[in-house]
Amino acid sequence: MFDILRELDSIVDFARAKLQWDILFFINSKGPSSVSEIAEGTNNSKKAVIDAIRKLIEKELIIKIKYDVYDLSDKGKQVLNKLNSFTSNTVPSQNDADHRNSTLSNMDNPSQNFYLLELIKISLLNNDILPIDKAYRELGISKQTLKYYLELFMQKKIFKKVNKKNFLGRNIQSAVLTNEGRKIAYRVPSLIKIRNNLFLRLLLKMTFSISYESALLKLMVFFALSSPIIIYYDGDAPIRMIGILWLYMLVFTSLLSVFAYLTMR
Repeated sequence: MFDILRELDSIVDFARAKLQWDILFFINSKGPSSVSEIAEGTNNSKKAVIDAIRKLIEKELIIKIKYDVYDLSDKGKQVLNKLNSFTSNTVPSQNDADHRNSTLSNMDNPSQNFYLLELIKISLLNNDILPIDKAYRELGISKQTLKYYLELFMQKKIFKKVNKKNFLGRNIQSAVLTNEGRKIAYRVPSLIKIRNNLFLRLLLKMTFSISYESALLKLMVFFALSSPIIIYYDGDAPIRMIGILWLYMLVFTSLLSVFAYLTMR
């Protein structure tokens, strides 16, 4: 089973190619689709979809039917079939070494396998804790949809639910990755890289984020909004000192982002 995961991960990176997977799933469920339909169905911009489609064509996973209408290639169908077979194979059991042939789960479609790996990825970046209130926004799905998948994975003992208190003393519902979930993660090369990526973990802590993309977005917003203020009040001595610190922070976070990205490759 994990040979299948490694093969799929080498074709379309589970950790950094979410949109490409979304497009494959969308076309698989809807049939031949236009760029506009894919953009609307996956809740992405046309520009992002076109860029992802170009990469999928280079990988020979989709083909152009006519104008801007695309369909799965034979190779693309094979990839989704292999992903769908992911959970029909077996993995070692968490509780008993003798039950090594127990099944992980019986998923209904490839999207369930995809969200499983996405939730594992988010957990690995947050010390094996899945922050439910942040995860559904990060994945671009409703809270109910996330709960549906999470309950499914909890039944398979990949996650378990816990209640933790925040700094205000309020109970926050979270899910924790179990040993069974970690066994899955340790067999996927890109997930191993993410867990060992110290640059990425520092970047996420600094920006209170749960993914590389959201961390970059927050940094871009922060520097875009603060730069006009720094420039406007540059004549004041205190602001000049803040401006110097701001510049150092810009350089530091930029280098940190680059190293985090390169370590993920």
